[in-house]
Amino acid sequence: MGLTDEEIAKVKDEWEEKQRKKENEKEKEKEKEKETEGEKDKGRNDSDASKEKESNRGNSKSSKIATPLSTPKTPPSPAMAHERFALHRDFFAMRQAEHRKRRQAAQAKNLAPRLPGAPSGTLAEDKY
Repeated sequence: MGLTDEEIAKVKDEWEEKQRKKENEKEKEKEKEKETEGEKDKGRNDSDASKEKESNRGNSKSSKIATPLSTPKTPPSPAMAHERFALHRDFFAMRQAEHRKRRQAAQAKNLAPRLPGAPSGTLAEDKY
C-alpha cells in the first residue's frame, strides 16, 4: 500500500515546477510594479510642473486646495501585505470622513455666536 519511489519523485517534480512558476510570476509582477512606478513618477513630475505654472499665473487659491478624493487609489504592495490582517481601503476613507465631520462641527461651533438669532416674535395674522 505504500507509495513507490517513482510516484514520489513524480509528485516532487510537479511540486517543484509549480514553485518555479510561482517564483517567475512574482518576479514578473515586481518588474511590472517597477515599470508602473517609473511611469507614475514621470506623471507626478509633469503634474508638479503644471501646478507651478498655475501658481505663477496668480491662481494661488485653486492650487492650495487639494481634494483627497482625486488621488488615485493604489492597491497595497504584496511585499507589505500581511497573511492574516489586511487594511481595507474604506477604513482610511471612513477615518478621513470622521475627522472632516469633527473639524466642521468645531468650525460651526466657533461661527454660531457670530450669527444672528432666530426671530422670537409672533407673526401678525391678516384680518378680513
